[in-house]
Amino acid sequence: MVNWSRVSILLGVLFASVTQAFLIDSIDGNSWKNSHYSRTIDLSKSYVKELSIIEAVNTGSKPQDEYYFTVNDGFDSIPHISLISFSTINPISLEVTYEELIPNKLYKVKFPTPISPNSNIEFKVTYVITNILEPLPSKIAMDDVQSLLFRGNKFAYSPYKTEDYTLIFTGVSKGQEMELYLQDPSAINVTENAPDMKPVVDGKTLKYGPFVEELDAFTLSPMGLLYDHNRPLTFVHNLNRSVWIPASNVDKLSIEEYYEITNNGAQLSTGFSRVDWLKGRYQAVRNHWALSQLEIPSSASNFDDYYFTDLVGVVSTHQIIKDHLILQPRFPLFGQWHYNFTLGWNENIGEFLHQINNSEDEYILRVPILNAIRDASYNNTYLSIYLPENAEFVNVSSPVKFESLTVDYELSYLDVSKGHTKVTIHFQDLFDDVNKLAVLVKFKYTKLSYVIKVAKISGFVFIGLLSYYLLSLIDLSITDKKKK
Repeated sequence: MVNWSRVSILLGVLFASVTQAFLIDSIDGNSWKNSHYSRTIDLSKSYVKELSIIEAVNTGSKPQDEYYFTVNDGFDSIPHISLISFSTINPISLEVTYEELIPNKLYKVKFPTPISPNSNIEFKVTYVITNILEPLPSKIAMDDVQSLLFRGNKFAYSPYKTEDYTLIFTGVSKGQEMELYLQDPSAINVTENAPDMKPVVDGKTLKYGPFVEELDAFTLSPMGLLYDHNRPLTFVHNLNRSVWIPASNVDKLSIEEYYEITNNGAQLSTGFSRVDWLKGRYQAVRNHWALSQLEIPSSASNFDDYYFTDLVGVVSTHQIIKDHLILQPRFPLFGQWHYNFTLGWNENIGEFLHQINNSEDEYILRVPILNAIRDASYNNTYLSIYLPENAEFVNVSSPVKFESLTVDYELSYLDVSKGHTKVTIHFQDLFDDVNKLAVLVKFKYTKLSYVIKVAKISGFVFIGLLSYYLLSLIDLSITDKKKK
């Protein structure tokens, strides 16, 4: 019997592969030349940041403003690109628009002005790669130092030729290059006779190049970098972040977050011993690959009435130190250990909610996308904003691409009709620095809606009291009241 669902999936994958190959092959590699290409890869955190600075020369015969940028991969070593941004450096600093042609692979960049033939433009590309690092070996003892393996292309995987190339790794205290074992080398177009670049170590920096000979387009040389990283790889599988907007003139709004987290670092090779953990004072020195503390930035206006709970109950091990809220789980999280908890607090509503000028009924709500745990990456983030009952959602603006937007209703205390208007925004592949960005939600809420709600509540209370009074007048006794 033919499994048609599996056949359709295989055909879809085949069609996507053919489409991607067609898009890449259709790029005119002679239209540009990279006169300088510099890559800086930051390995100091649990995710990877890459900064590429490119000086491109128009080698065509007419002005052009489109440039194709390919992520420096070539053998599917990069699973997810979290955020990517383009901006010019020279002649002036401007944000550059782009179009994603192949997710996590190919982007079409459009410069603010066309570049004349034989003229150059310098621009930079910044992107974050999540869930790419893996511990090697995967299991170690409690007192061992954790080593991580980074897989990547040693050269610039560009559709254009490159004349001057430099690769720099930062945040590496101790590392070594190693050859990768590829399961199917024939399926990867590895460049034959690729140049052999040797690194130079300078403190926590590992530098390859500059290499001043011409590199062909799509130069691919897979490499692995094994380096010491004795910190946990904090990974949030799911974050449900809820923001409740009050309907009355209350000066506070409520925020609650539910986390499901994992340490993607090395696993413990032996059974866990709390005696050994305390004896080694690993939690006190805060330099261990087990996740024992969660640091969240705080301010004077928040976290003054917070609560921290898990499935067992209230967790008492928490404190605020130098504008940081430090949460300590009930147990340290070694590699592939899981933990879930809830954090809630109140905020001053004036810092988030603003009334639109010349309008009595329209409001703008500004909410940070994350209240970020330090040095963590996020798989799924659900930002749910609960508008007052009978509020009308207008639109949302986000600096980060979101997967979906849903508008629903949810009943809560003292709701008398459909409930709060619930706006849920789903994000994927975020990281802690996204807490600097915020979404804007526009909605309408009239004073009449509030008055109607209060009137309905008062009416229900009156009907309830009246019903109780009328029931009290009914004699339900079963004794015989006839006089003899």
